[in-house]
Amino acid sequence: MRARVTRANLIQQVRSEQLFDKNDHILVAFSGGYDSLHLLHWLTDGTLPADIQPRVSGLYVNHQLRADYQLAKEEQLVRETFDQLADKLVTSKVVRLDWQEKPQSAVEEQARERRYAELADFAQTIGSNKIATAHHQGDQIETILYKLIRGGQAAQLQGMSSCQVLAPGIEIIRPFLDLQKAQLPDLLKEPITEWIEDDSNQDINFARNRLRQKVLPELNLINQKAGANIVRLSQQIATLMQLAQPELNRQVAALKLGDLAWQQDSAVLVLILQSWLNGQGVFDIKDRQLAQAVKMMQNKSTAHGEVLLSNGRALIKNYQTLKLQITK
Repeated sequence: MRARVTRANLIQQVRSEQLFDKNDHILVAFSGGYDSLHLLHWLTDGTLPADIQPRVSGLYVNHQLRADYQLAKEEQLVRETFDQLADKLVTSKVVRLDWQEKPQSAVEEQARERRYAELADFAQTIGSNKIATAHHQGDQIETILYKLIRGGQAAQLQGMSSCQVLAPGIEIIRPFLDLQKAQLPDLLKEPITEWIEDDSNQDINFARNRLRQKVLPELNLINQKAGANIVRLSQQIATLMQLAQPELNRQVAALKLGDLAWQQDSAVLVLILQSWLNGQGVFDIKDRQLAQAVKMMQNKSTAHGEVLLSNGRALIKNYQTLKLQITK
């Protein structure tokens, strides 16, 4: 009974949010792990209604950042899975990343960036318009906490969305985002009995692993609904951001025209600057840089100034006008 309800609710969500339908070609970001195996099989086992049954392909990215014997075992399972589902997949591919120099810091972030670049490239090659990942509610909770701890912007505390644009003509979809990991077996006719356990997931030197293994269990001891409450707070932030967006758009338009009232509350100005910069593809900006920019623009005794950002960019003041400039 529970499994039937889980499947029915997910199908209803797919339709109501228009995550995909029979006209879509979905590329599954496949790792050989427990979650992505459930995603790949759910999309291909023939249980989806005809009106939402998409064409499906798979891509596995070997980051080549772990021991060779682990990667060999993982890649073998991936290839076996692709072979078993060959008649149900449009195509599949295994990619091995080459690193001129393997990263020693921000390893997860760099691996993720390379992985999504490969996914976008392969999607374009095969004519796939959607990339599906197996992120579930537990991953969402980790993401929200991770961004909060790192000093993420308010908009980032909305967490991952079930659908977002990755590149022109390509969306990322996360159909499992409202499901708990324990619900994934409810989606399949046959249980998954073999999957890859990434040993690096046990390494608490990685921030997300520390959150998963140390922080979240402690929070659950305080309140068993801690995870659900974190997600609910994230949803409330998303609603507030949606309500604030029209006013934010108006203020950003004033900034672009050089008509922004720079003497208003600094916290409001920081939000406006964040929105303006995000709209120009600038996301890696620190709070202190935003504060410096606000202070610079509020200083009536100085007509010109600059705040240096990363990647050769700078914020340039010219009287009451602020511009983003590439300095290299």
